[in-house]
Amino acid sequence: MTEEVVCSLPEVLKKYICTLKKASMDTTNKEPMCESSIKVVDFDKIPNEFARGKGWRGVPKSNDALYIDIKGIWHFIEFKNGNVYKDEVVRKIYDSIIMLVEWGIIPDYEFVRKNINYILVYNEGKHEKIQKSLSREQTYGYFMELAAEEEKLFEVDKLEGYLFNETHTYTQSLFEKHFILAREKEEGIIK
Repeated sequence: MTEEVVCSLPEVLKKYICTLKKASMDTTNKEPMCESSIKVVDFDKIPNEFARGKGWRGVPKSNDALYIDIKGIWHFIEFKNGNVYKDEVVRKIYDSIIMLVEWGIIPDYEFVRKNINYILVYNEGKHEKIQKSLSREQTYGYFMELAAEEEKLFEVDKLEGYLFNETHTYTQSLFEKHFILAREKEEGIIK
Protein backbone atom coordinates (compact mmCIF):
# COMPACT_ATOMS: atom_id res chain seq x y z
CA MET A 1 0.00 0.00 0.00
CA THR A 2 1.20 3.48 -0.70
CA GLU A 3 1.85 5.88 2.18
CA GLU A 4 -1.25 7.80 1.14
CA VAL A 5 -3.42 4.69 1.46
CA VAL A 6 -1.82 3.75 4.80
CA CYS A 7 -2.47 7.26 6.17
CA SER A 8 -6.15 7.01 5.22
CA LEU A 9 -6.66 3.77 7.17
CA PRO A 10 -8.50 3.68 10.50
CA GLU A 11 -6.11 3.63 13.48
CA VAL A 12 -7.05 0.05 14.36
CA LEU A 13 -5.66 -1.12 10.99
CA LYS A 14 -2.64 1.23 10.88
CA LYS A 15 -1.24 -0.44 14.00
CA TYR A 16 -0.73 -3.68 12.09
CA ILE A 17 1.07 -2.56 8.92
CA CYS A 18 3.84 -4.91 7.86
CA THR A 19 5.40 -6.26 4.67
CA LEU A 20 3.67 -8.85 2.55
CA LYS A 21 6.66 -11.10 3.22
CA LYS A 22 5.97 -10.96 6.96
CA ALA A 23 2.22 -11.49 6.52
CA SER A 24 2.91 -14.53 4.32
CA MET A 25 5.16 -16.18 6.92
CA ASP A 26 4.38 -19.81 7.63
CA THR A 27 5.27 -19.81 11.33
CA THR A 28 5.29 -23.62 11.55
CA ASN A 29 7.93 -24.06 8.84
CA LYS A 30 9.58 -20.65 9.39
CA GLU A 31 9.35 -19.68 5.73
CA PRO A 32 7.57 -16.87 3.90
CA MET A 33 5.40 -17.65 0.89
CA CYS A 34 6.56 -14.50 -0.90
CA GLU A 35 9.42 -12.02 -0.64
CA SER A 36 7.60 -8.76 -1.41
CA SER A 37 8.15 -5.64 0.67
CA ILE A 38 4.82 -4.00 -0.27
CA LYS A 39 2.88 -2.89 2.80
CA VAL A 40 -0.25 -4.71 3.94
CA VAL A 41 -2.35 -4.95 7.07
CA ASP A 42 -1.35 -8.07 9.01
CA PHE A 43 -4.97 -9.13 9.31
CA ASP A 44 -4.09 -12.10 11.53
CA LYS A 45 -3.63 -9.55 14.33
CA ILE A 46 -7.14 -8.11 13.97
CA PRO A 47 -9.25 -10.85 15.69
CA ASN A 48 -7.57 -10.37 19.07
CA GLU A 49 -8.10 -6.61 18.81
CA PHE A 50 -11.71 -7.15 17.76
CA ALA A 51 -12.49 -9.60 20.59
CA ARG A 52 -10.67 -7.63 23.33
CA GLY A 53 -12.96 -6.93 26.28
CA LYS A 54 -15.93 -8.84 24.86
CA GLY A 55 -15.58 -11.84 27.19
CA TRP A 56 -15.78 -14.37 24.39
CA ARG A 57 -14.23 -17.81 24.89
CA GLY A 58 -12.72 -17.69 21.42
CA VAL A 59 -11.79 -15.16 18.79
CA PRO A 60 -12.85 -14.91 15.15
CA LYS A 61 -10.72 -16.35 12.36
CA SER A 62 -9.12 -14.08 9.77
CA ASN A 63 -7.40 -13.86 6.44
CA ASP A 64 -3.64 -13.29 6.56
CA ALA A 65 -3.39 -9.90 4.85
CA LEU A 66 -5.36 -6.95 3.58
CA TYR A 67 -3.99 -4.84 0.75
CA ILE A 68 -5.68 -1.71 -0.63
CA ASP A 69 -4.42 -0.61 -4.03
CA ILE A 70 -4.13 2.92 -5.41
CA LYS A 71 -7.52 2.57 -7.13
CA GLY A 72 -9.21 1.84 -3.80
CA ILE A 73 -9.74 -1.87 -4.47
CA TRP A 74 -9.28 -4.03 -1.38
CA HIS A 75 -7.62 -7.46 -1.59
CA PHE A 76 -7.92 -10.07 1.12
CA ILE A 77 -5.03 -12.52 0.85
CA GLU A 78 -4.81 -15.95 2.46
CA PHE A 79 -1.59 -17.98 2.32
CA LYS A 80 -1.70 -21.76 2.58
CA ASN A 81 1.65 -23.52 2.71
CA GLY A 82 0.12 -26.94 3.41
CA ASN A 83 -3.31 -28.48 3.35
CA VAL A 84 -6.23 -26.31 2.33
CA TYR A 85 -9.54 -26.95 4.04
CA LYS A 86 -12.48 -25.29 2.31
CA ASP A 87 -14.53 -24.84 5.50
CA GLU A 88 -11.62 -23.14 7.24
CA VAL A 89 -11.09 -20.79 4.28
CA VAL A 90 -14.78 -19.84 4.19
CA ARG A 91 -14.85 -19.23 7.97
CA LYS A 92 -11.85 -16.89 7.70
CA ILE A 93 -13.53 -15.01 4.86
CA TYR A 94 -16.82 -14.47 6.69
CA ASP A 95 -15.22 -13.62 10.04
CA SER A 96 -12.91 -11.07 8.38
CA ILE A 97 -15.81 -9.34 6.66
CA ILE A 98 -17.98 -9.37 9.78
CA MET A 99 -15.22 -7.65 11.79
CA LEU A 100 -14.85 -4.88 9.20
CA VAL A 101 -18.61 -4.31 8.97
CA GLU A 102 -19.16 -4.38 12.74
CA TRP A 103 -16.35 -1.87 13.30
CA GLY A 104 -17.84 0.37 10.60
CA ILE A 105 -14.66 0.25 8.51
CA ILE A 106 -16.73 -0.86 5.54
CA PRO A 107 -20.36 0.25 5.26
CA ASP A 108 -22.10 -2.94 4.14
CA TYR A 109 -21.89 -6.17 2.17
CA GLU A 110 -22.59 -4.38 -1.10
CA PHE A 111 -19.24 -2.60 -0.60
CA VAL A 112 -17.61 -6.03 -0.34
CA ARG A 113 -19.24 -7.25 -3.57
CA LYS A 114 -18.07 -4.21 -5.51
CA ASN A 115 -14.71 -3.36 -3.93
CA ILE A 116 -13.07 -6.41 -2.37
CA ASN A 117 -11.21 -9.21 -4.13
CA TYR A 118 -10.14 -12.46 -2.51
CA ILE A 119 -6.85 -14.23 -3.25
CA LEU A 120 -5.83 -17.64 -1.94
CA VAL A 121 -2.14 -18.40 -2.49
CA TYR A 122 -1.19 -22.03 -2.12
CA ASN A 123 2.00 -24.05 -2.29
CA GLU A 124 1.47 -26.26 -5.31
CA GLY A 125 4.22 -28.60 -4.10
CA LYS A 126 2.24 -29.39 -0.96
CA HIS A 127 -1.26 -29.48 -2.38
CA GLU A 128 -2.17 -32.69 -4.17
CA LYS A 129 -4.99 -32.36 -6.67
CA ILE A 130 -4.85 -36.04 -7.63
CA GLN A 131 -2.56 -39.00 -7.01
CA LYS A 132 1.05 -38.08 -7.64
CA SER A 133 2.45 -38.81 -11.07
CA LEU A 134 5.57 -37.01 -12.19
CA SER A 135 4.70 -37.16 -15.89
CA ARG A 136 1.12 -35.98 -15.30
CA GLU A 137 2.34 -33.08 -13.14
CA GLN A 138 4.92 -32.09 -15.74
CA THR A 139 2.39 -32.21 -18.57
CA TYR A 140 -0.24 -30.36 -16.56
CA GLY A 141 2.30 -27.75 -15.41
CA TYR A 142 3.53 -27.26 -18.96
CA PHE A 143 0.05 -26.56 -20.33
CA MET A 144 -0.96 -24.32 -17.42
CA GLU A 145 2.23 -22.32 -17.88
CA LEU A 146 1.58 -22.03 -21.61
CA ALA A 147 -1.92 -20.81 -20.89
CA ALA A 148 -0.53 -18.54 -18.15
CA GLU A 149 -3.81 -18.93 -16.32
CA GLU A 150 -4.75 -19.61 -12.78
CA GLU A 151 -6.68 -22.68 -11.83
CA LYS A 152 -9.71 -21.88 -9.69
CA LEU A 153 -9.51 -24.26 -6.74
CA PHE A 154 -11.10 -24.84 -3.32
CA GLU A 155 -14.47 -23.51 -4.55
CA VAL A 156 -13.59 -19.88 -3.76
CA ASP A 157 -14.83 -19.02 -7.26
CA LYS A 158 -18.39 -19.67 -5.98
CA LEU A 159 -18.01 -16.50 -3.88
CA GLU A 160 -17.28 -14.33 -6.92
CA GLY A 161 -20.15 -11.95 -7.58
CA TYR A 162 -22.03 -13.28 -4.56
CA LEU A 163 -19.63 -12.05 -1.89
CA PHE A 164 -16.52 -10.70 -3.63
CA ASN A 165 -15.87 -8.70 -6.77
CA GLU A 166 -13.22 -11.21 -7.91
CA THR A 167 -11.69 -14.38 -6.49
CA HIS A 168 -8.36 -15.96 -7.34
CA THR A 169 -6.42 -19.06 -6.40
CA TYR A 170 -2.77 -18.63 -7.26
CA THR A 171 0.33 -20.71 -6.90
CA GLN A 172 3.19 -18.74 -5.42
CA SER A 173 4.67 -18.06 -8.86
CA LEU A 174 1.32 -16.94 -10.34
CA PHE A 175 0.77 -14.68 -7.31
CA GLU A 176 4.15 -13.08 -7.97
CA LYS A 177 3.36 -12.68 -11.67
CA HIS A 178 -0.27 -11.51 -11.49
CA PHE A 179 -0.42 -9.62 -8.22
CA ILE A 180 2.91 -8.63 -6.70
CA LEU A 181 4.66 -7.38 -9.83
CA ALA A 182 1.65 -5.27 -10.85
CA ARG A 183 1.36 -3.70 -7.39
CA GLU A 184 5.09 -3.04 -7.13
CA LYS A 185 4.94 -1.23 -10.49
CA GLU A 186 1.88 0.80 -9.37
CA GLU A 187 3.73 1.84 -6.23
CA GLY A 188 6.96 2.61 -8.06
CA ILE A 189 8.91 -0.05 -6.17
CA ILE A 190 10.07 -1.55 -9.46
CA LYS A 191 10.25 0.11 -12.86
